Amino acid sequence: MTTSPAPGLLVEGRVVHKTSNALKITFNDGPGDPIAVGVQGAGDGRGAKAAILFGFKNGGTGRHVLTYADGTALEVQSRSAQPTLLTRGGTEFVSVERGDTAVARDTAGRTVATFTADPDEAKTPDIFRVQISDGRGDALAELTVIRRVAGWSLWRTANAINDMTIWWDRAGEPLKTPLLGTRLALTRPATAAERDVLLGACVDITLGLRPYTAAMN
Repeated sequence: MTTSPAPGLLVEGRVVHKTSNALKITFNDGPGDPIAVGVQGAGDGRGAKAAILFGFKNGGTGRHVLTYADGTALEVQSRSAQPTLLTRGGTEFVSVERGDTAVARDTAGRTVATFTADPDEAKTPDIFRVQISDGRGDALAELTVIRRVAGWSLWRTANAINDMTIWWDRAGEPLKTPLLGTRLALTRPATAAERDVLLGACVDITLGLRPYTAAMN
């Protein structure tokens, strides 16, 4: 079921290339400093980083690192044909099994979040749209993955545009990246674990190029 976001609970992630050629996604929830920044392959070895530097790896599998404004870091290990792993300090705490839908579970096997294709608008030339539910099965967020520049200007309804967020609704110039970014519209404040899963999923999708629904394949 589609629900409108709670006021102020919109998080936008924009993807660009760093000077090292690595993809970078910067998350903002309003004007000011970013709340987190994810970098492609920041946790990989020299060989993988060299492939990125010379332009041989424009996104894909690897150990991507998401660093929050407080300096804490989350590693997102995007893997081929295997679950994505989220770790802190080398310790795994969540895995994401991807298929026609995606399910994030903690190490005890409890569901933290489930990602399903939007029933009405799973895929267009400009976006992918995903509905996210929490461990109880209640609506947690709507995720829009931006495929082309026009996707930045697409909103579910006029009610989804809050006055405080109009500042970021500028299309800008096309970027030479596989995906341009993400927009998360939360229905309520997320817990710390849910925040890690939501932003980790955005990193996994845009930098790791991992599909979370059948529509993304």
